[in-house]
Amino acid sequence: MSGKIPSTKQLSLSRRDLLRMMGMSAAGMAMAACAPIVAPAPGAPAVDAPAAAPQEVTVRFWNVWGAAREELMNQIAARFEEEHPGITVENLVQPFENRAENLFASIASSNPPEVLMATRAELLQFANEGLIVPITEYIERDGLDLSAFYDAEIGNMMSGGEYYSLPMPTGGGVTGLQLVNLDMFEAAGMEPVIPETWQQLEDVAREFTILDSRGLVQVGATVTGTTLGGFVGSFFAWLYCNNGQIYSDDLRSTAFDSAEGVETLEWMVNFTNEINGGIQNVIDFFAGPGEATAAQPWYNDTQLINFPNVSIFFHMQTYRPDMGWDMGLRPYNGNNPQAVSQGLSGEEFAWSYVIPQAVPVERREAAFQWIKKIAYDMDGGCWFMQEQLRPSPIRACNEDPLYYNENPHWDKVLRSLESDVSVNILPVHTRVRDAVAQGVQSAMFGDASPVDALAQAATQAQAIIDEYWSTTG
Repeated sequence: MSGKIPSTKQLSLSRRDLLRMMGMSAAGMAMAACAPIVAPAPGAPAVDAPAAAPQEVTVRFWNVWGAAREELMNQIAARFEEEHPGITVENLVQPFENRAENLFASIASSNPPEVLMATRAELLQFANEGLIVPITEYIERDGLDLSAFYDAEIGNMMSGGEYYSLPMPTGGGVTGLQLVNLDMFEAAGMEPVIPETWQQLEDVAREFTILDSRGLVQVGATVTGTTLGGFVGSFFAWLYCNNGQIYSDDLRSTAFDSAEGVETLEWMVNFTNEINGGIQNVIDFFAGPGEATAAQPWYNDTQLINFPNVSIFFHMQTYRPDMGWDMGLRPYNGNNPQAVSQGLSGEEFAWSYVIPQAVPVERREAAFQWIKKIAYDMDGGCWFMQEQLRPSPIRACNEDPLYYNENPHWDKVLRSLESDVSVNILPVHTRVRDAVAQGVQSAMFGDASPVDALAQAATQAQAIIDEYWSTTG
């Protein structure tokens, strides 16, 4: 029943259809408009009556759990295969480059992998398009206790009243953390400071940033990413620490272009220009080292403050276990009395694991059992997170003394998770995100003022939002 993942040339999806689904912007890929249904299309099969897995079936698992995490997932697969004779799991790790384009091509093909790793925004669009299978009936049949998950985490897996996946890892813990290199403070003969406000962050960053004719040599802190995704991700993270939000409460209009939004982008641009010497210096400084490599500045005492996600603890143990460090929450705007430190949950990378609608009914049972293993079972998803010293969406998992023994700041990690807010987004959020990314980029490079950049982005985003609601009702 298995088979190789089809190559791009073998897919039944035409390039025109692919571009229709994804929407290619000038600076990158974004998802195109879809016929928003929110629930499975009338007449289309929702969750087929769960059938027993066939005697021999292969679950092809398409994911981005590379590097040291690939072997961890292989170990879970080996345990799963012992528990489920007749089911084989193929752990197919994919490169992150062109991930979204390859994902869309695969899920719309006639022979997709049985389980695909997708972001929350992608899950919402796939559900809207009727491209994935709701798993609510499987969950109810197997008696899964969803209260075991944090509310925001399991809530990220819903669309139109149906569950389409189970969460793993946390959608939170992505933007709310601030790590500080204590060794650099000691080398400078200074008392450590963990900035709580934007203003304190500026002071510390100036003290430790070194520029010369080559550009940045040492960084106190940066407040922006170096790619389109990094630009918009940083903007949204700082926006929510300035009492701002992306959408209006009813999700019918933009809110990122508010006074708080303009103030946030102005601060980011000024910080980057005045402290880091401009965005190109930031890009050049971080160029080269890929994700989780020992060559990154953070592991070489040339970056004082880092705003990572919770996967950082695993990589720090691998590349710099002797580092002296401390942590706090992402700084907020001390000049805004309404601002607080908070992170975002589910805005972008709340990873999900979905079953494509094109997967034959007789293979869906095996696919669901694999999802349950890696997201619900304690020796699956919980173990996977604990091996990375990364928090789990499962409350009980995070209470294991292991975390406190291995991470002296574990209580601060959990405090960060508690400060996260679950962001309501639309199925067309990726297109909205792309429009904002273009605006933030233009402001960072000085092609438009922050006010004009956000106004232009809001015009484009509002058109996308209006189009969505005009067809959804």
